[in-house]
Amino acid sequence: MSKTVLFVHGTGVRKASYEQSAARIAHGLKRVAPTAKLESCLWGDELGAKLGLNGASIPEFSGVNAAQPSEDQVQALWELLGHDPLFELRELALRDQRTLVSPAAQGIKVQFLEQLRLLGHDATALGLLEGRASLVQWADATTLVADAPALKAALVAAPNVDTPLRVATARAVVAALQQKLDDENMPTLRRALRDQVVDRCVDHFGGRELGVKDWITSRVVGLGLRWATTRARRNRDSLFSAASPTAGDVLLYQARGAAIRAFIEQRIGDCGDNVAILAHSLGGIACVDVLIECPLPAVKLLVTVGSQAPFLYEIGALSSLPFGTPLPKHFPERWINFFDRNDLLSYCAQRVFGDRAVDYEIASRQPFPQAHSAYWDEPELWQRLKPHLLS
Repeated sequence: MSKTVLFVHGTGVRKASYEQSAARIAHGLKRVAPTAKLESCLWGDELGAKLGLNGASIPEFSGVNAAQPSEDQVQALWELLGHDPLFELRELALRDQRTLVSPAAQGIKVQFLEQLRLLGHDATALGLLEGRASLVQWADATTLVADAPALKAALVAAPNVDTPLRVATARAVVAALQQKLDDENMPTLRRALRDQVVDRCVDHFGGRELGVKDWITSRVVGLGLRWATTRARRNRDSLFSAASPTAGDVLLYQARGAAIRAFIEQRIGDCGDNVAILAHSLGGIACVDVLIECPLPAVKLLVTVGSQAPFLYEIGALSSLPFGTPLPKHFPERWINFFDRNDLLSYCAQRVFGDRAVDYEIASRQPFPQAHSAYWDEPELWQRLKPHLLS
């Protein structure tokens, strides 16, 4: 049985930066455990720290500006789709549906599925792909997405067939085609043609609503928090910076972390019976807490990367386990912890928890704070994990 790898991010991470890290993880998994399925656990957008009054408590603060998606962020998404064409649809399936779906909206969803199946024979799309992909390959790609449980789950979560759903479905179809071309040793689509085909698919589904941003743009709110001030020293002030997501998430978790832990537990439950958790930074603290508080036998492997959980335990600040109390018997038997001497936010678990954890040092040779996010590019990390991900 192949493993499901659940990536739990750390402090300050929001949608766009999560996708960049997830793309690097997907690349590493593809080399050492190509059958592993990468699942997301993006808690930051909904449960992370926010400025409830738009920074009213901060002197000389001009407000929060939403960042536009960069080319790097778009490329990161396509790298994820290259590993798993249904990744974005599974993200959409996690949307919190707060309104009842009307019968009319339900009918539109059924019509959308019919449109998707007809896309396999769309003359305009086939004209764009002439000489680059066959009719069979294109039809197979559309059928793969149309039959996918991820699409059905995204349709259930959507209040209606909206722009994010149309765009995500279009990207899934094109990513599935790219994967088929790659599997058959054929050249994949150039970026410009890829985007043309995506646009044609969206048009086939009904186009974009005027003024509605697509999935990437609509979810990067909070990524680009910019602090406007007339004095450079205020940018370095610790109290000022504590209102940002990076420090704010830590403070929020320590004060009211139950919602984040509940979300992680729910996502673990969604991932089947053979789960490996890959948790970075604050995500490692939260996952250790969850696994101490709840027996979750589906979790066969816990991997913490650049995590502060051992330090918090040693100083008596780990919320789920007082210092001196051993890890419970139901805690996963395999806990692998990666640290980097240059990462000042990483700590050793084996020296604290004994044989309940195994430490591996990664030498990224990056300065701090870059070392804190450099783990995913280190081949040694993936080689250490390979036997555990394949078992």
